[in-house]
Amino acid sequence: MQTDDFQHLVESGTLSAVPMVCSIGVFDGVHRGHQEIITTCVTYAHRNGWKSMVVTFNRNPKVPAGEKAPLLMSQVQKRQFLAELGVDYLVVIDFSSDFSKLTGVEFLNLLGTICTVKGIVVGVDFRCGTPASCAGPEQLQEYLNRRGPGNKLLIPPYVRLDSGERVSSSLVRNTLKTGDLPLVEKMLGRYYSLDLRGAAPENRDGCLWYPLEKLEQLLPPCGTYVAQALTADGTRIPVVARLTTTDIVLQAERVDVFPVDIEQLYLIQRYGT
Repeated sequence: MQTDDFQHLVESGTLSAVPMVCSIGVFDGVHRGHQEIITTCVTYAHRNGWKSMVVTFNRNPKVPAGEKAPLLMSQVQKRQFLAELGVDYLVVIDFSSDFSKLTGVEFLNLLGTICTVKGIVVGVDFRCGTPASCAGPEQLQEYLNRRGPGNKLLIPPYVRLDSGERVSSSLVRNTLKTGDLPLVEKMLGRYYSLDLRGAAPENRDGCLWYPLEKLEQLLPPCGTYVAQALTADGTRIPVVARLTTTDIVLQAERVDVFPVDIEQLYLIQRYGT
């Protein structure tokens, strides 16, 4: 998967002649609903001999500039996961003050300069542009029609839980805050994982201590968790993870083989729940 900056592609025109099916969104956590959108994009593109492109943002546009909101997924995790889904191009928008003022039509016109848009895949509630002049599914279809016959808008239905509740990033966040990791797993289609690559641990009494201040992701409640540690060579090691107000403490059955090159921590189940 190739990663590019949106503005760089606008200015360079590197991919302007490449036929693309584009999927646009924040994709916070890349939950099962997002996965349905992205795999639809990839499948439709490859079926027609085109390329797939995911257009996303360097920060959540819904969060005011200057404010920090914990992520459900680090940027590195997101890139890796999108690559695993078969995406050809990941294009990241620097959501600056100037960019935030674009109308929906202006944004779509810019999208048309970075590639040859053959199709767009978005969620049911997709909107782009300033609130006063945003573009939704109707405007997207009009835009595609203007660009040529046969261009297609695809909108996969919501993914829902057995209860009928719609899977969303907000629901994942709220559920994670309660510590219900099995339900989070159902919504993500995988264990919730923390990216530990930027946090150097201390080794104390055979345990690895990771300072929370180095983590940028949303955390479940303090407590003790069944977990798996993923090392740089892809090995998964069963561990017990204790989350405090300041640290994550990892303990393995065999202290003598406990590695320090842990990249991710998969949280599986909270003890006592």
